[in-house]
Order: sequence, then structure tokens, then C-alpha cells
Amino acid sequence: MEWDRQRMDMMASKDFLDKLVLVCPDGIIGINREGVVIIFNEAAEKLTGLASDDVIGRMTINDVYGIPELAREVKKMIYDDGHGGPGRVDGIEVSVKGKDGKIIPIRLSAALISALDEKCGNTEIGSVGFFHDLTARKMMEAELKKRAITDSLTNLFNRRHFHSSLTDEIHRSIRYKRPLCLAFLDLDHFKPFNDTYGHQEGDNILCFVTECIRSVFRSTDHAFRLGGDEFAVLLVETELEKAALVMNRFISVFSKHWTIKMGYLGDKLRPVTMSIGVAQLLEDEKADKLQMRADLAMYEAKKAGGNRVVLAGEKIGV
Repeated sequence: MEWDRQRMDMMASKDFLDKLVLVCPDGIIGINREGVVIIFNEAAEKLTGLASDDVIGRMTINDVYGIPELAREVKKMIYDDGHGGPGRVDGIEVSVKGKDGKIIPIRLSAALISALDEKCGNTEIGSVGFFHDLTARKMMEAELKKRAITDSLTNLFNRRHFHSSLTDEIHRSIRYKRPLCLAFLDLDHFKPFNDTYGHQEGDNILCFVTECIRSVFRSTDHAFRLGGDEFAVLLVETELEKAALVMNRFISVFSKHWTIKMGYLGDKLRPVTMSIGVAQLLEDEKADKLQMRADLAMYEAKKAGGNRVVLAGEKIGV
């Protein structure tokens, strides 16, 4: 048909192909059979931080990727029928080096290019790939994941993440035969402040707890806001006696900085303090029993007047 012929004529036009490469929002990189870059559009320049004049005819696809094994792996997948069909790959996720050596995640679709040879028939002359920048999507995914496991007020991990982290750390402790301690923290005299000065001041106190947590605990420990004025800390590779020292230091830091940070509230109410219960994981102990022992120790600290650390016994109620 006439329109079919016109379409074929247009697609065969060099001007059509040049314009297609130019306006495509994704990076387009074409290479010859030796791997030397022969097509490199504006989007590819923005993606990699390389100028086309410095790339075309001068650099190989290995140079563009910046990861020597990657070009070889992609080529292997193109020849394998399991990634989109014979002679192509569709939507695989890889990385390229961008400006200043930054690693950029991309979604790559590529295909072999062949030409008709009178003697050999269709002969491979190179390949072309479309490089879609996934940076924005990966950042959004990371932000959504962070929101799912983070308390919005304090930016500590939330209760949901506490349970999964506790399970993971118990498995790690058992596997590597390393000690693990769990501490439950509950504020003393918090409600009067919340009732007297309002929720904004109550929130300020909770954020103050977070500041102290970040100043005392190691980056390898995990802190959580379980809800209200309840917190938890997982102290990895830490025995009970060492955990007691750390938690007492935390109480000292919290009390010392209370008058500096919250002194503007005056001294009409008793200062907020902390009741803490700590338990060390026992051999063959399940997560629920470890939590119960730490929780009961925390309540013992409260019954004794608060502002103290109580270590859990090996048996419930001891």
C-alpha cells in the first residue's frame, strides 16, 4: 500500500533517524562491532557527563559504562534469548558512571543491528541501546521505604521496623554467637508536661530524647520509638553489664541536658526522667520472652521511682 511505502521511506531517511535520536529523552548509545561508540545523543551526554565529541569514535562502551565487566555481561544477555528475545534485552537494570564518578542506576533496552551482506546474508554490525535514568525513581522508592519504617516525629525507626529488626538481630546473634541486649525506655512524669504545656511541648520532649539517643549510642545500635513516650534500643554485640553502663550514661546525659534544653518551661513541674529495663538474649530464647523480660524490668524501674536502669533476670519475675 502507498502509506506503507511512505512509512518505510521515512524510516529509511537519515534525517528521520537523526531527529529521532536527537529528541529522544533517554540516552541512546550505538556501537559498532568492535564496541566503539558511533551514536551518542544529548540525553546520553546529560546522563554520563561526557561530551559526544569526546566519545564518538574515540571511546568504547566499556569506557562509557565505567565498569569493565558490565559491557561483557550485557552482550552475553543480548545473545541469550531469555532477556527479551533473540538479539535483544528489554528493561534490565544496570548502572553507569556519571559525572564525578557518580554511579547512576539505569534501565537498559538494547538490540543487535544487522546489515545485509551479499555473501554472508545478515551480518551483525553493532548494537544500539536506550538508557533510561532511574535516579528519580530510586530516590522515591528509598523515600517511601524510609517513611514506612520511620517515625515521622522523631525520625527514629518505628514499631513495625522494631519487630523485623529484633528478629533479624536475634538470628544474627545466634548465628555468630554474639551477645545482644534489648532496652525498653519509658519517660517518667511526661503526662503532666503534655497536659500543662500542650502537645507541641510534648513533641519537643520526645525529639529531645532522640537527640540524646543519637549522642550516646553507636551507629551499629538501633533505636526505635514504639509509640507515645515509649522507646526501645537494640544494643548489638553487647553484654548485659556493658549495656547497663551505656544506659546509665544515657540517663546521665538526658538529665544533664534537660535544664539546658527544656529550662524555658520553668520548674513548676518535676523534670522528665527515664525508666529503663534491659535484658540480654538467652540461649534458645524467643523474641517475645526477651521483650517480656525487658518490659518487666522497665516497670520495676518505674515502681522504684524512675530515673534508673533495672536489669532483667533470666527468669520472668526474677
